[in-house]
Amino acid sequence: MFPKGYRGVFSKMGEGLLEKYIEDLKKEMEQKPDDPDLLFKLGTAYVRVGRIDDAREVYKKLRDIDQNRAKELLDAIYEV
Repeated sequence: MFPKGYRGVFSKMGEGLLEKYIEDLKKEMEQKPDDPDLLFKLGTAYVRVGRIDDAREVYKKLRDIDQNRAKELLDAIYEV
């Protein structure tokens, strides 16, 4: 019925909101660069918008700070 990869009209709006969320997280991380929760949120947001290489970079930093959260992020990366 719909072409492969079609995600609906709201997907573009959602992607825009996620990109804004990523920018907000990056600003917040300027004050707390090693906050595991912020890193996890950033990595997850990258996965959601398909920026897997960026998510992997966040994973590398997170694994030195919080191995459990890093594993959760890695699982999300490989689910894509």
